Amino acid sequence: MDPAQQRRRTRTKALWRVINPPTRPLAGIAPWWVLLETTGRRTGRTRHTPLAAGPRDGQGMWLIAAQGNHADYVANLVADPRVRLRHRGCWHTGTATVHDLEPEIVASFNAYARGALRLGIDPKLVRVDNASAVT
Repeated sequence: MDPAQQRRRTRTKALWRVINPPTRPLAGIAPWWVLLETTGRRTGRTRHTPLAAGPRDGQGMWLIAAQGNHADYVANLVADPRVRLRHRGCWHTGTATVHDLEPEIVASFNAYARGALRLGIDPKLVRVDNASAVT
């Protein structure tokens, strides 16, 4: 990562450290957000990350990881892909995988969720499969 990207990542990470704590109580209840629960790869502690809700189907849900593999929650789910997802007030269990951006999938996200792509460095898609049939 070049120095300009590092500075941008540092600023973006500081922004999310301010925004995430007050949004956590609403994430998973408000229909435009989900709360992703991962297990810390080093500590084993439960971690909660609010994210924009993505397109759903009978098998699971897509999410955007704006910082891609640089995001701590992405590193956590790569180490342990078993996750829980809170959406519309209900918890769903599933298995998460990381994928490269695919334009046709990104186009199915709403404008709010796609906005995260402008903030990110090396964004990726996260697929939570068999999330207890998220609907």
